Amino acid sequence: MRSIWTMNKEIKNKVLLLIGDVFFLYLSLFFVLLIRYREIPQSPSLKDFFLYFSWLFLLWLFFLWMFDFYSLKLRAGSLEFFRFLSIFIFLCLLSGALYFYLQPNLPVSPKAIFILDIVIFFLFFVGWRYFFDFVFQKRTKKEKVLILGNPPEIEDLLFFLKKFPSYYTVKVIPEIDKEKLLEISDILKKENPQKIIIANHLEFLANISFFSHIPIESFAHFYEEITQKVALSALNDVRFLEDFYKSEERSYVILKRIFDIFLSLIGLLILGVLFPFIALAIKLDSPGPVFFTQERVGKERKVFCFYKFRSMYASPREKTDLWREKDKKEITKVGRFLRVTHLDELPQVINILKGDISFVGPRPEWKKIAEKLEKDIPFYFLRYRVQPGLSGWAQINIPPSTSIQEAKEKFQYDLYYLKHRSFLFDLVIFLKSLRKIFG
Repeated sequence: MRSIWTMNKEIKNKVLLLIGDVFFLYLSLFFVLLIRYREIPQSPSLKDFFLYFSWLFLLWLFFLWMFDFYSLKLRAGSLEFFRFLSIFIFLCLLSGALYFYLQPNLPVSPKAIFILDIVIFFLFFVGWRYFFDFVFQKRTKKEKVLILGNPPEIEDLLFFLKKFPSYYTVKVIPEIDKEKLLEISDILKKENPQKIIIANHLEFLANISFFSHIPIESFAHFYEEITQKVALSALNDVRFLEDFYKSEERSYVILKRIFDIFLSLIGLLILGVLFPFIALAIKLDSPGPVFFTQERVGKERKVFCFYKFRSMYASPREKTDLWREKDKKEITKVGRFLRVTHLDELPQVINILKGDISFVGPRPEWKKIAEKLEKDIPFYFLRYRVQPGLSGWAQINIPPSTSIQEAKEKFQYDLYYLKHRSFLFDLVIFLKSLRKIFG
């Protein structure tokens, strides 16, 4: 279990970020009103402005969450930070226009007020995030962690800790055996770690008496906590495998299916409206069928016909090349647009209605690729314990795989989903998937 010290610090920092954002939202509005009226407004009152803007602010805070501004992984000043921030500003402008200009009878008449509010909040927000990153991230004392052993995923973990902000400083002692226990004791006295991480094959260390005053955690759990994916080496432990065989609660299955049917019916209406235009564009752009169909593997290895709008040139290669998408020249002009807007995925609402896939779950693989991955990736069959999805935990974290190595990392994320799946987690994944549509 994650240490209380670290968990509290992470939660406190996220709450602090949220409090700061709320404060600056209202402070921005207050400054805008002072600029507009040259005094605190009397009619409509400041209270009215705060009340009607509050509903809009809630939506803007949701946008910030959707674009990972509370994940603590988005570094202030990074390219991704400003890319997401620019999309956030656009969504604020769009939502503000719809909220106010489509409600002309509101007692407040914002006109350009909400636009100026967004501009001032943007300045406050960037300054606040730089300040937070410097004071509460870079200058916060980190928990000292000692990793004993050299598991296969150690380099990946160290890269992740270096790439993203964390609350740990890590030292690795790779060579450990029973004959060097006294050396370990000396190392502990010298390093004085606040937590010890033990690789799976070194479990004999867990019973050593001089560890009694220091919290101990398995490498598999620590790796999962940091990266939010599963260490494949841990699957060799039968006890670890038990977590992936838990049965789904009936209430979760029913709620998930209701959610799928409701949203897929909406998607079917959108498909009906857009189909003539998309079909015509595909036909005019290149010869071939409108739909791309393929045999994919679903829950319990059930093979089904998978539907998409065709975005690549019709070619015999589509029945032989495992990762044809590596060749960008194979993508049509209309196909590029369909992929950027994710409209090529729209026909999959038919698969969802049929029950082949869900909105959320591991992405179903082509039958030929699935057969190869089962041979090359141990325990790959675990993916078939859950229904595949239009989007999933892997899809919102990494690009689509085009090699065995990339498929292994994707599988690690799929295992994390399999282990932690719940309706709330599905909802989080679905909402974060919306980010891809805008981003």
